Amino acid sequence: MRKIEMLIALGAAGLFVSAAPAQTLSVTSRGSTTLAGTTTDQNGNSFTITGLSGITYTGLSSPGIYRYIAVMDNSNKLVKLDVQFNANGSISSSTVVGGITLANSNDYEGIAYNAANQSVFVSYENGPGIQEYKLSDGTLLQTVAIPSIYTNNLRTNFGFESLARNAAGTQMWTANEEALTSDGALSTTSTGSIVRLQKFNVSGNTVTAGPEYGYLTNKIHAAVNGDNSGYSRSGLSDLVVLPDGKMLALERSFAYNNAIFSTYGNRIYEMDFTGAADVSGLAGANNGQPFGSYVNKYQLWTNQSLTNPGNLEGLTSGPFLTGGNLSLLGIVDDGDGVSQNRLVAFELTGVAVPEPSSMGLLGGILMAQLMHRRR
Repeated sequence: MRKIEMLIALGAAGLFVSAAPAQTLSVTSRGSTTLAGTTTDQNGNSFTITGLSGITYTGLSSPGIYRYIAVMDNSNKLVKLDVQFNANGSISSSTVVGGITLANSNDYEGIAYNAANQSVFVSYENGPGIQEYKLSDGTLLQTVAIPSIYTNNLRTNFGFESLARNAAGTQMWTANEEALTSDGALSTTSTGSIVRLQKFNVSGNTVTAGPEYGYLTNKIHAAVNGDNSGYSRSGLSDLVVLPDGKMLALERSFAYNNAIFSTYGNRIYEMDFTGAADVSGLAGANNGQPFGSYVNKYQLWTNQSLTNPGNLEGLTSGPFLTGGNLSLLGIVDDGDGVSQNRLVAFELTGVAVPEPSSMGLLGGILMAQLMHRRR
């Protein structure tokens, strides 16, 4: 039976958690595949593929082939990928089909596709911030206004690691990887870290900050010794808004033991917002103590290893499979010198197929996939 990750009382703080509905989703790992090491951008310039930190699904590339775009951290590069799936969600083929050079370089970590503008939003952790770029030529379209709670209290290298949009394009979500200085401590081997899930409301090209919700990450998964540089961590690595509106969280933990990598701990959770309060009006988590309530989470999948898959940083939903389940695709960052550029496949059970009218522009894409597979 899968472990239900309920947030419980933390000492004298008296953390309250409301009752949550039962877990509704199930995840099955379907293996992984490595990616090519170089590609060419829209200007004909070749570059090395490294540090893949986020991935987003854009739809059909051609019959049976699906297009994804990954973002490279500490760069101005996107990587275009074409992927084919078997009926159970495993990868039958994956091809790097090109790259895009953006107008600006940054420590980009998350990415979300905007079908209306043929663009992508990308989040960066050194700021933190969110920007939108045109896919055809990498032109900057806009910079999103970020609430000052993040810019005033960010810990270095713990900013916006995640980014996701809903199918209708009316919401966008991100979160700081680990706690702001105003909200508490970083993760340890005994406790997780308090982060804020930030919702943005989207109307046309206007993106406005909405409510924030408290979220508690899991603790560092393994023993830490001799980590004088503070590399060990356990934080929120990515978010996924599913076609029916449910949400997933990807957490990534890694531990140094005697000054070398020990293992990575990767986890996928189903989230439930029942009872979670909007904390956007709070300057801090009660002076470093926990918020009064958090988003509930249910663990769907976990893996602890050094290289398989390794540093899993990004996650996105993809097409519905022939059996009716949904594909999930993760991406591994090779920037640690241990992991490889890699796609990781999952099959997700329990996602309802929405009506096209509720899905906006992406509804037509998904329904076209469903019609294609029924022929």
